Order: sequence, then C-alpha cells, then structure tokens
Amino acid sequence: MIPIILAAGESKRFGLQKLNYPYRGKPLIQWAIDVVEENFSEGLLIISQTLDLSKARVRKLKLILNKNPELGLSNSIKLGLMAAGGKDVIIFLGDMPEIDSELVQKVMSFSKDKIVFPNFNGVKGFPVFIPAGYLKSACEIEGDRGLRDLIMRSEYITFEWTRSCIFDVDLPEDLEGAGEDG
Repeated sequence: MIPIILAAGESKRFGLQKLNYPYRGKPLIQWAIDVVEENFSEGLLIISQTLDLSKARVRKLKLILNKNPELGLSNSIKLGLMAAGGKDVIIFLGDMPEIDSELVQKVMSFSKDKIVFPNFNGVKGFPVFIPAGYLKSACEIEGDRGLRDLIMRSEYITFEWTRSCIFDVDLPEDLEGAGEDG
C-alpha cells in the first residue's frame, strides 16, 4: 500500500500558499507528512512549484512535482496513482492537520477489496483507501474533482469518526480555534 499526500493545490481561497503557514508550531503540511511517515515506510508527496518545503522535514517520501496544478485535483491524483505503480493507495490531503495515527490504523483495518473512508455526521472524510482494482477508473477523472463520484458508485466501507477526518484549512480564519471538536 502506498500513501499519497496531495499538496499541489493553488490555495486560491486562502490567498497564499497555505501549506507553508504555521499550525500549532509547525508548517501545515508537516502534519500530513508526519502521520504518513509514522505509519508507512514509504510514500508519495505530490507538490506544486509554489510549495516551499525548506521548513518541513521530509524523510521517507518521494516528491513528485505537479507541473500543471491549474488542471485541478484530478491531475495530482493521477500523478500519484501512476507513481504508485498499480498498488493499493491511501490518499491524504496536505491541508488536513487533525488526521492522526489512530484514524489511519482504523482505515487500514478494514477489507482491502473495497474503498474505505471515515465520515463525520454523513460528510465523507480522509484518509481514503483505494484498492488497486479501482485505479483505472480513478485515472479517468478530470478537472478540479476528487474521487467522490467514483467512490459513490463503488462498493465502499465507511465509519463514523470525529470532526478531525473532515477538518481542512481553506481560509486563514480556519487556523483560528483549530482543533476544537464540533
């Protein structure tokens, strides 16, 4: 299984490259890097040219440059899936700092033949496990779309979790009061 962190977004709503902003004492992107490196021996980090990793610590992840982030989320997903070489993947987003090892282990504890993801009050969360059998269909997505349509028309397992599985940073004010459950 190959973990993929998607971190090549343009941060349009935030106004600046949000993944470099501090969150609880370290760059926002570092939270995703740390949880992946704690739980896996290797992984992929899909980045854009605007992401400065000089303040981040990356030890086990292979960096893949998305030269066309304007093509949307689907382009980053496809780059990650191609680099994963046909293996099962588990997808993380670089702007979701509240995902922890307990959640990662819970996602990985389920059947490996179905898509698996947490939810909070009916909202689909992350990380998302995608078995290799779905990768061809996943590579057909286009534009600034994630895998939601594929997931919803596939066999999947979901389970209720805390707000941490859906908390992401889109705006500077999202960093204020972060970590509050609600």
